[in-house]
Amino acid sequence: MACVAAGLFVFPAAAQESTWHMLIEPAFMRPDYAFAIEGTKATVLTPARIRGGEASYLTKDEFAGMKIDLDSIRRTARAAATAVLAELKPEFVRDAKGVVLFARITSDSPATASAVLAPDFAAKFADTLGPDLLVAIPNRYRIYVYPALASRFQDTAELVLRDYELSPYPVSKEVFRITPQGLRAVGTFEGP
Repeated sequence: MACVAAGLFVFPAAAQESTWHMLIEPAFMRPDYAFAIEGTKATVLTPARIRGGEASYLTKDEFAGMKIDLDSIRRTARAAATAVLAELKPEFVRDAKGVVLFARITSDSPATASAVLAPDFAAKFADTLGPDLLVAIPNRYRIYVYPALASRFQDTAELVLRDYELSPYPVSKEVFRITPQGLRAVGTFEGP
C-alpha cells in the first residue's frame, strides 16, 4: 500500500484521496464552495480532497457529477479532521518557570489546519492549556494553540505573521476561539 509522508505522521495515500476535508482557507482564494466562519470575512471553510500531497477544492462541475450532498461532505470532513488530529504531535512551548505558553503543531500535510475542526480538538489540550482555547492558523501546515484564559497569544505575533507571509499556502492572520459550534474569529495579528 502506498503511503504519503506527512511530516510527523504517515497515512495511506488511498485514504487521503477518498476522504473529504474541510480546509480553512483565505477568502481571497475564492473557492466555488465557501462557508463562513463567524466573525470574519477573510477566512472561509471549503471542501477539498488531498491528492498526491496537494489539496484541490470541490468545484461546481465536480459537485454536479457527484451523488453526495454538502452536509454529507461536512460529516465526512469532521471524521477526517479527527483522524488528522490523532496523528499530530504538538510541541509545547514553556516559559522560564516551565509554564506552558502555547502549543505548536506542524506537519507537511495540507490537511493539518483542518485538525482544529475535529470535535475532540479542545479535549486533546484540556489538561495542558485548559478547556477554552484560541488558535492561530497562519498556513495549511501550522497551528498555534493558546489557553483562552490568561493567554499571551499576542506575544507570538511575529511568529504567526512570519509563518503566514512566508508560506505558499497562507491561511489567516486571525485568532479564533474554538467553540462547540466551530471556529469564531476574535482578533487579528498585526505587525509592528
